Amino acid sequence: MFKIQVILIAAILSLSLPTLGQNTKLGIGADLGFPSGNFSGLSSVGAGASLKAEFIVSNEFLFTLNAGVINFFGRKNQLLNIRDLTYAPLKAGLKYQLSETFYAEGQLGAAMPLNDGQKTLFAWSPGIGNLFNLPGRNMLDLGIRYEGWTGKNESLTFLNRSNTKGFIGIRFAYVFGL
Repeated sequence: MFKIQVILIAAILSLSLPTLGQNTKLGIGADLGFPSGNFSGLSSVGAGASLKAEFIVSNEFLFTLNAGVINFFGRKNQLLNIRDLTYAPLKAGLKYQLSETFYAEGQLGAAMPLNDGQKTLFAWSPGIGNLFNLPGRNMLDLGIRYEGWTGKNESLTFLNRSNTKGFIGIRFAYVFGL
């Protein structure tokens, strides 16, 4: 199962890389996730990395592809020993430039599990962010989003009665202006 997911991510990225040019941005970033609601009973924090390609559609709109890996560290105490939950989210979306550096973004996709016993979940995430210009065409990107993964995982129903694992995500990335 893991091999299929890696092949799928590699295929999507390889299809998008030949189109990289003057109207494309590529960013690599670090992600933090802070679970909310029932999901906070399973984990208190997640950390990961992501690769994001942005294709300019017009002056205000960009089409985005985002692939990454995030691990939510399982809660452990005297009563519980919850294993880590590791997912590979793969999303596509639209980014709207509200000003030269400030943006709003929405993405849809799938969060594919890297643990046994978990199912692929529907992923959705609205968010906002700001770009900070660097010398040349490169930038720093700081974004915050709410991300929800909807779907039922039977193995954790006693702790997570909701069908959605939600979290506040923060992404800090270096963006290459190609």
